[in-house]
Amino acid sequence: MTIQPVRMISLDMDGTLLLNDHATIHPENIRAIRAAQHEGIEVMISTGRLPEDISDFLHRAELKCGMICCNGTTAFSGPQPGGKRLVYRTFDAETANRIIDIMLPYHIMINAFETGLVSTDAAKPDHRYHLLSRGLIKEHRGETALRQSAARGIMKFYCMEAPERADQLSMTMESIRQKITSICPKVQVTRSAPGIVEIMPADVGKGLTLLQIAASKGIGPEAVMAVGDEENDLDMLSRVAYSVAMGNASERVLETCRYITEDNDHAGVAEAIYFAMGRPSKCHLK
Repeated sequence: MTIQPVRMISLDMDGTLLLNDHATIHPENIRAIRAAQHEGIEVMISTGRLPEDISDFLHRAELKCGMICCNGTTAFSGPQPGGKRLVYRTFDAETANRIIDIMLPYHIMINAFETGLVSTDAAKPDHRYHLLSRGLIKEHRGETALRQSAARGIMKFYCMEAPERADQLSMTMESIRQKITSICPKVQVTRSAPGIVEIMPADVGKGLTLLQIAASKGIGPEAVMAVGDEENDLDMLSRVAYSVAMGNASERVLETCRYITEDNDHAGVAEAIYFAMGRPSKCHLK
């Protein structure tokens, strides 16, 4: 079965494009992306990660793709350096400080993202954002750093009880999530893993940014495929004609999507891309 014409494909990273080690793109996914681009299909990487992080993956894989970063708060035409910035949104200082006020009493790990910089407040000195070990961004630490970041403009908050528990459902994080939603109802609160809460400005999301970029290229949602596995992918999966759940997707994603593909350790992204191209594939209607 073919679903052409698909003119744009948007791919999540963790649990989707990447293997379960969170550090490796399956070689078949790389081949499939190149094949799609050769046929004129636009490929976007859509993730909660920072631009510097995505760019590093793309350079190492020798791929040139557009990037939707920090769950849609910023986007680029290609990896950095060189890619043109297409979208840029931040919290106003008042809202950012209100969110910080809510989170500080819980003594969790709070990361505030700016371009090239993370400001972190954490109970333990060794709780640091992972990009620091790869030398991709700079770090400022402590509450003062968070407040200064709020004044400059925060793209996204990325918070967890402790890095070693990021994949575990945390009642603390669920409590924080509910409180932020109650006090700041217009901000976007989601998760990329059971123990991680991500907070973005109002009217921001992977899907909104994806469709904005697609429209600028004359592409409507009826010609867009999105592939994902977690809650922070729902904004794009719910807005496009061809929504594909990974085989390892959460229940909410599986319920939302029209199609399902293999899991991330078995090149589910490649199967979805080949399906979009009309090639034999293990991706199929639910």
